[in-house]
Amino acid sequence: MRLWRRILAIFPALAVATLVLPQSARAGDAADAALAGYIETLAAEQDPRVADALGRIDGTGRRLLALRSYVRGRAHLADRWSWTTEQIAAYEGSPEHGELQQEIERVREAFVRENPGFELWVNPQVRSLDIQIEHWNTNESVAASSVNLLAAASEVVASPAFPAAQPASAAKALESFLASFVPVPTPTIAAPGLSPHGQMRAIDFQVHQGEQIIAGPRTSTIDTDWDGAGWSAKLDAAVRATGQRFVGPLTSPREPWHYTYSPETVAAQ
Repeated sequence: MRLWRRILAIFPALAVATLVLPQSARAGDAADAALAGYIETLAAEQDPRVADALGRIDGTGRRLLALRSYVRGRAHLADRWSWTTEQIAAYEGSPEHGELQQEIERVREAFVRENPGFELWVNPQVRSLDIQIEHWNTNESVAASSVNLLAAASEVVASPAFPAAQPASAAKALESFLASFVPVPTPTIAAPGLSPHGQMRAIDFQVHQGEQIIAGPRTSTIDTDWDGAGWSAKLDAAVRATGQRFVGPLTSPREPWHYTYSPETVAAQ
């Protein structure tokens, strides 16, 4: 015992590492385990596809961030959910798909007329759920936002006021917290399954010059490539010139390349 006290007197940092850090680590593990249980409970109350998507998302923080979107969008989740492989196959070659291609071509023609030497490129593929999950698991804005959400949620479940002894009430309390939580930073992509790209209701335009990408869909290039070079305004002018079914650009988060396709609504001429 005397030897141990002498060691701690000589190496006080060892005392901190031995006595404090393990307790903190255990507390963090307990909170993470509790949150994982609440996520599972809340997912079971949602559309069955939610539980499947959450099971393929990496980490408690990212799952919480996605669950926040599912909780907030529950009323319209079934209508917004991304198409299955079969639905995507049925869409390709359909009259609706042809109408979208015609709309895109109108925008391209208007853009080229006003900007000789440049053209617009569009990814013609529906963004599947698999791709959305892959993006969610690797996106930097999602990673940063999920870290902040996980920290805040951990504080909530560790609070004396949290009804941890009542599992049903605890899950509802976390649900209320998620519904009101404002993520920082704002994720630049939608939660898996809820992206309008999953039903080809969103189009991302890129400005090309030959094989070179002049302005692409990257948030870090908005100030320089889009606003500074004037492509935000030029693309918007081309979209407005068609007077058809594209609405935008997206404002939150701001994406000057992102326009919503509304086949049921024709914009005023």
